[in-house]
Amino acid sequence: MKNYQRLVMVVVAILFVGCAGSSKYMTKATPIEGPPPGKALVYFMRPSGLGFAINFQIWDGEHFIGLSQAKSYFAYPCEPGKHLFIGMAENKRGIEADLVAGKSYYVITQVKMGAWRARMGFIPVNPGSEFWDVVETYKNSLNFISPKEEMLAAWENKKQNEVLEVMSYLNTPEGRNYVVSLNRDAGR
Repeated sequence: MKNYQRLVMVVVAILFVGCAGSSKYMTKATPIEGPPPGKALVYFMRPSGLGFAINFQIWDGEHFIGLSQAKSYFAYPCEPGKHLFIGMAENKRGIEADLVAGKSYYVITQVKMGAWRARMGFIPVNPGSEFWDVVETYKNSLNFISPKEEMLAAWENKKQNEVLEVMSYLNTPEGRNYVVSLNRDAGR
């Protein structure tokens, strides 16, 4: 009986770690290689399959840009300059970035245990960080997804008040503890 229980636990663990996420807001697509002219490009990558049923909201200030799904990544072409990227799950996190045109940047999202649902780690990939040398490998092993533009507007309208509250909180002294920086020189 103990061997049967162990087998069941191993199978369940494999299913949870090996599954890619899905959402009606995102679809599989052909990967984007490099930023469009005059733009910066930010890749949001979630290499783990853990918590595959939970997707994290990713915002650029008040603008909803997509969902971070398990074993997937998406690219966000944007204007160069200053941005506040917001990750929302059970917890809320921010990344301040000052982006350069013609450069690509990377952000890793991770699943962490939460009280009621998954929490997220929101990690900028800066030179010398633990993910600096692995993002290219992730681009080859993860599913590339792209937001369905028509669905983004509906989500943005529905969640606008929530993200405004989060932005306000992240600008308080307490909220600043949950904001990290994506360095300008992290662009490749």
